[in-house]
Amino acid sequence: MKSILIATDLSARSDRALDRALALAREQDARITVLHVVDDRLAQAAIERREDEAKEAIAAYLAARGPGQDATVSVTVGEADSDILRAAGRCAADLIVLGAHRVAPDDDTFQGSTAWNVLRESRHPVLLVKEPALAPYRRVAVGFDFSGLSEAALRLAFRFRPGEVDVMHVFHAPYQGFLTGADTQRDLREQCDRKLESAVGAVMRSLEPEQAEGVALRRLVCRGEIVGTLRQECETHRVDLLAIGTSGRSGLAHAIFGSIAESLLRDPPCDIVAVRGASGA
Repeated sequence: MKSILIATDLSARSDRALDRALALAREQDARITVLHVVDDRLAQAAIERREDEAKEAIAAYLAARGPGQDATVSVTVGEADSDILRAAGRCAADLIVLGAHRVAPDDDTFQGSTAWNVLRESRHPVLLVKEPALAPYRRVAVGFDFSGLSEAALRLAFRFRPGEVDVMHVFHAPYQGFLTGADTQRDLREQCDRKLESAVGAVMRSLEPEQAEGVALRRLVCRGEIVGTLRQECETHRVDLLAIGTSGRSGLAHAIFGSIAESLLRDPPCDIVAVRGASGA
């Protein structure tokens, strides 16, 4: 990664995101841009005061993190989601970093939020940071459904320079009530195993050799409900980062910003990075 954009609203969850962005920039020797957007609906006097306060707060936060935390600081006036997307284009961001916050199951405020709009519209990968940045990402999991976007998510996982990558495919057996025989269930799993091995092998061959060097790769095939199974696997294997695709035809990748991806993004089991393609891709 050469360029990272971190958008902060100066909240505690944004502080975690900023810490992770700074850590990634150090690890990857990348440029980092710190963006804060002041709401343009405020009175002019309030806008000017917020601009000054934001610049001071960001400068103080970076200074507190010690030397070597060089960053370009940008404070703009406008709408947060559109300004974030424009800034990502200007700095040619390889990654947009945002803070994640827990949303209650019956709370629909995630739809229409800044994070939702950025995730829905961005052509840049978006990282939602949930956990404190106490260490580099060691174990990265990829939700894999054989779509082109899940292949892109797998390639993206290696850009974080992890030590381990778990490629997880969750399948739901059709007409499960009729498929009670052990042989039938075993056949389905074996089919998924073979397909996953072939698809992952193709992606690995497309990587530069140094990207995969020293990375332990595991393929996991699980039967069950997709979101719940992915959450459980992330918790069981202590995953630091989950990579997913957010549009496409099936599985984790929906033609519209779909319910499976939304469920994971609105309440992520860990830090989560999403790569999105054109609608219908």
